[in-house]
Amino acid sequence: MPKIYSVINVISSSVTENKKKIKEMFNPDMNMDFNLREFRVRFKNETAEAFLIYYDGMTNQNFLNRDIMRSLLTCAEFDTGETSRRSVVTERIIAVAPLSIITDYSEVGQKVSFGDCAIFIDGCGCCFSADVKGWDSRGVDAPSQEVSLTGPQESFAESIMTNIALVRKILRSPNTTAWNIPVGNSNQVPCAVMYLDGIVNKDIVDEVVRRLKGIDTEYIFSSSDIEMMIEDSTYFPMTRTLKTERPDRVASMLADGKVAVIVQGSPFALILPTTAMDLIEATEDNYVRVPEANLMRIVRLFGMTISVLLPALFIAVMLYHQEVLPTDLLIAISATREKVPFSLIVELILMEIAFELLKEASVRVPNPIGSTLGIIGGLILGQAAVEASIVSPLLIIIVSIGGIGAFSTPTLSLSRSLSVLKFIYIFAAYFFGIPGLTAAVLITLSLLSSAKTFGVPFLSRMKPGGKASESMLVKPIWKKEKRPPELRPQDEYKQPHISRKWKY
Repeated sequence: MPKIYSVINVISSSVTENKKKIKEMFNPDMNMDFNLREFRVRFKNETAEAFLIYYDGMTNQNFLNRDIMRSLLTCAEFDTGETSRRSVVTERIIAVAPLSIITDYSEVGQKVSFGDCAIFIDGCGCCFSADVKGWDSRGVDAPSQEVSLTGPQESFAESIMTNIALVRKILRSPNTTAWNIPVGNSNQVPCAVMYLDGIVNKDIVDEVVRRLKGIDTEYIFSSSDIEMMIEDSTYFPMTRTLKTERPDRVASMLADGKVAVIVQGSPFALILPTTAMDLIEATEDNYVRVPEANLMRIVRLFGMTISVLLPALFIAVMLYHQEVLPTDLLIAISATREKVPFSLIVELILMEIAFELLKEASVRVPNPIGSTLGIIGGLILGQAAVEASIVSPLLIIIVSIGGIGAFSTPTLSLSRSLSVLKFIYIFAAYFFGIPGLTAAVLITLSLLSSAKTFGVPFLSRMKPGGKASESMLVKPIWKKEKRPPELRPQDEYKQPHISRKWKY
């Protein structure tokens, strides 16, 4: 653990001692971006030695020189015999910048490392930390993963304040709360726990805060680190946390009574708690008419189903249940596999791995090349593999149909989870046929039905008697009267029973 956080040291009233301690902490001789500026603060009746420290590139230099330094160098009208130095400096700085008074060296390290400037003045016995952050950051761009043709074209950036502002701009409610929970013993990354006060269930907020405060690690770098630290089960094959880059989606989830966690440095927000219905919902569902949204959702669910089950079902039928196929089709399949030297399971695993490699490669290469690589690479590899008698043409078709279905998955984390399940089902079908595949599916469903995320059942609104058919389909906005009952919100209703009053 770094030295500056291992021992709590009280800041001295002597500027000389403070300067010595600061040099030990920040090692200015080795850090080219660390600045220590010495000056004198002239009061009406005396002069005090002073210095300030900051990291170049993390502070707004114009604001620092124009406001902070000017305020400190124009204290000659104040008599410190009547008012203490601390009070004079506080009044001068707080008028031009957010200010906090620090009495501990460890807090100095945290503040300065996050873009503040720290000011030490002889005789004050404290440090004045002024918020002058000014680092460069990426602006608000269009979403890259959750693309919507008809919805807003704004996505989160890496600045936590920008992300909070994007959500507040949509909700426009003073009840929107952003509670700062620093996480990480060394870097103390700000995490904003956002919710709508008066709507959200306080037990859910308390549980989220409890888990965040219970993280004991040196460094946190992204929302993915937070996700893995607070999730209920690390080895569960299905993701149970929704990550989104869209402020409009976060705002709609907060309006339903959920909680969002936004992490400094990450362009994704975590939605808690997350249910299966949240994962299968696409952004476009909220911006198109109900018939179109329902058609897209049915197609999406069908695509996800065949992406997981089709390869396993194919191998189970070919190895154990050939009698379900017409004789002519079975003969044709056998003829295409006559020259293939590998067993069926080896063929399938090779093609599935090749397809996953193509997906990973298309993500890693630059965008203009990625789509071309996926299409051309798949065509060339598939055709060459068939001509070389490495795989059969039917297997290429099966893997391709499953791959196309996988692309219909609305979120990246769910797509990867389904890929894991796909391989599990393939091996279950290979060893035990359709009974093994059925058992694997039932085990998965039983695990999902018993799973909870932050105390909320994962398969909420999908249980028997819970009107699953209504939940699986998109309802008109004028029928969305209640918030999800599994969240137990403080305010159950979002709108009255008759919201289209013009019709009556």
